[in-house]
Amino acid sequence: MSEITRLKAAGLLIVLLLATAASFGAPLQLTKTTTTISSSLNPSVYGEAVTFTAVVTPMPPDGETVTFEQGQNILGTGALASGSATFTTSTLNGGTESIKAVYSGDSTLNGSTSKPVSQVVQQATTTTTLVSSLNPSNSGQSVTFTATVSPEYSGTVTGNVAFYNGSSKLASESLSGGVASYSTTKLPVGTDSILAFYKGNNSFLTSSSNIVNQVVNAGSSGCGIGTFIDSSMVWNNITRYYEVYLPSNLPATPPMVLMLHGTQTTQSTGDDPEPVITLNWGWQPVADQNCFILVKPASTYDPTSHQWDWNAYCMDGSAICSPYGLNGGAFPYAEDCGSTDGECPDDIGFLEQLIINLESQYNVNPAMVYVAGFSSGGEMTERVGVELSGLVAAIVPASGQLVAEQGIVQPPLPSPPVPPAYPIAVQEWHGTLDENLWPCGYGQTKYNGVTFTLDTVDDTFNYWSSTPANSCTTFQTTQTLCLNGVPNNTNDAPSPGLSGLTGNIATGCTNNVEVQFVWEPGIAHSWQQGYDAQRWQFFAENPCPTCGPGEQLRREEELRRKTEASR
Repeated sequence: MSEITRLKAAGLLIVLLLATAASFGAPLQLTKTTTTISSSLNPSVYGEAVTFTAVVTPMPPDGETVTFEQGQNILGTGALASGSATFTTSTLNGGTESIKAVYSGDSTLNGSTSKPVSQVVQQATTTTTLVSSLNPSNSGQSVTFTATVSPEYSGTVTGNVAFYNGSSKLASESLSGGVASYSTTKLPVGTDSILAFYKGNNSFLTSSSNIVNQVVNAGSSGCGIGTFIDSSMVWNNITRYYEVYLPSNLPATPPMVLMLHGTQTTQSTGDDPEPVITLNWGWQPVADQNCFILVKPASTYDPTSHQWDWNAYCMDGSAICSPYGLNGGAFPYAEDCGSTDGECPDDIGFLEQLIINLESQYNVNPAMVYVAGFSSGGEMTERVGVELSGLVAAIVPASGQLVAEQGIVQPPLPSPPVPPAYPIAVQEWHGTLDENLWPCGYGQTKYNGVTFTLDTVDDTFNYWSSTPANSCTTFQTTQTLCLNGVPNNTNDAPSPGLSGLTGNIATGCTNNVEVQFVWEPGIAHSWQQGYDAQRWQFFAENPCPTCGPGEQLRREEELRRKTEASR
């Protein structure tokens, strides 16, 4: 071999060695992949099983994994088979969730992340069942009501359950393991309609339980049929009349309910108060069962119209309802009655003194004094709520709004000049067919021949639920009670424990008082005695936290000064 040939061979060997070395140092080129994700059910319902499928192309080896993520959280993993991996879950949160699939890659394939799928998870329906630990029970016995809330598919229901006795809210309890319980020893004697209402959350819809008709017997501490006592007192030099009903076996400090009558015309009997104070409003059997004193006072008699009406807002034409309050009013026969504030007749002063007198006479529980009323008496009940809060725990006006303004007046009508001194619970009732005191549309009515414009039930409900009255924060519905001048009862919220009735409830109020409005569908201008038990339940569940001897003494001193000033 010549020298030239050897040199050529050596050079070729060097080139081959350098090429081989270069090949060992070069980076390996990985194959790009694409990952996609799909949902088996979109939208889904909370608790319902949803399967997410990830497809990776080109196809990785079987057995490699794909990770399924919800935002920054890992839901789980799935093994690839023929380029696909799946993951099934039934624990997605309610709302819209962003779900993606992540393939991490291997030695020959690049990793890739899918575009997210927006999984819509709708609220699941719930079923609430309610049971009693003791039914029937005796008055004063502890009874525990247990509500179990079950989901439509899976999971454990969380949130709160409200317990109601008729339309009166008893308590709100938190669910634990889907179960909430409420115990009480204060159920009224009789048959109580207990209902549990699950309030719902982002994952679960609301639901109402079955009604448990809890029978509470009077037991050894019960009451029974009692005695009527016709009585009178003098206020502002006028003799005022009232009837007291005392059930037998009253407790040491009984509750007391005043019932204010509606407009009465007594042409044949004139100013005899007997037909007025003996009217039957259906309260007696409820008083017998629940051991409270019933009082039925009379308003004053107009000898010209032969009517008995209450001096509610703004009936007497005084400056209290300026600019419309100087037109004479409905009570010309009562002018110069001696009232220090110009209100004649001075019904609010009479009722205040009557309550104080009876509290002392019968040792009434000062935290459980209540006032109900119908029509003109309902309007007067509204005024009692404003001016006698702190003395009265709760009011139930029926077919009687807050303000009736003299003449044909364009809204808005004036509000009471002074707000309630204390929060007070209110339950209003009104028939949808009432054409005497129109609930909507600012209609007109007459008292003693004088025309008055009525405010609406929305005006009244808004007054009681807003500041400065009760400052409520939570409402059962945002629907108005009236719509286009007529009752909106078909769109309002159902009244708990009152089948077929609707309205609105305001809670989250100062001192935990409650403001409720109840529509009576198909009812004209009338007091429905069949609901008296439910009205008492509302009273019983709303005692006054601020009423007591101190407030009574303050009012007695105030009344003493008023009486001296009027002489």
